[in-house]
Amino acid sequence: MNKFRIWIKFSGSDEGHLDTDWCEQEQLFSSLQRLLHGPAAKMGIIAEIKVIDTMDCIVFLVREGRQVFPEAA
Repeated sequence: MNKFRIWIKFSGSDEGHLDTDWCEQEQLFSSLQRLLHGPAAKMGIIAEIKVIDTMDCIVFLVREGRQVFPEAA
């Protein structure tokens, strides 16, 4: 079963913060919903959202509110 971590960076900071630690897909979707559409997103304070898997591969990346990886159609 796949596990994921979500790292975020706030606007004006280069430091990454662990938002969600080794979760399964259901919690991943819930966390992404909160980060992409919740209060912090509406305030514009999240600069980057990065999801990695257990092999330390980036599986989803958003910068400044735009999906970077995988490339949006």
